Amino acid sequence: MTGEPAAGGDANGGGPLELDEVLTLLSDRYRRHCLACLDGLPAPVTLEGLTDQVAGREFQQPPDKVSMIKRTQIATALHHTHLPKLEESGIIVYDTDEGKVTEITIEPPLTGFLDKIRRHEG
Repeated sequence: MTGEPAAGGDANGGGPLELDEVLTLLSDRYRRHCLACLDGLPAPVTLEGLTDQVAGREFQQPPDKVSMIKRTQIATALHHTHLPKLEESGIIVYDTDEGKVTEITIEPPLTGFLDKIRRHEG
């Protein structure tokens, strides 16, 4: 790790994320889409709503134009992999039973990275 602080913190309240962890989180396209969608939204956010937003970004079309199969694949990946990873990093709190992101904490410098990603992706 680089020792440079970033947004969020680990699940044990261990302080800010390291720059390497931020870059690891942003290295996955679905997590980038998740973070871009969650940035600035008030909690709670449902898995279904987040899935629709991520699907729209992923396929660059309205979510209702994305097949149910693709949306189900995205929802499964978010639920089992990406939302738990974001929760482990302290950026969100994800209620797996309810399928809701109940807390969102996206702060600088993560917001700066997200701004650059949004400009680059689109």
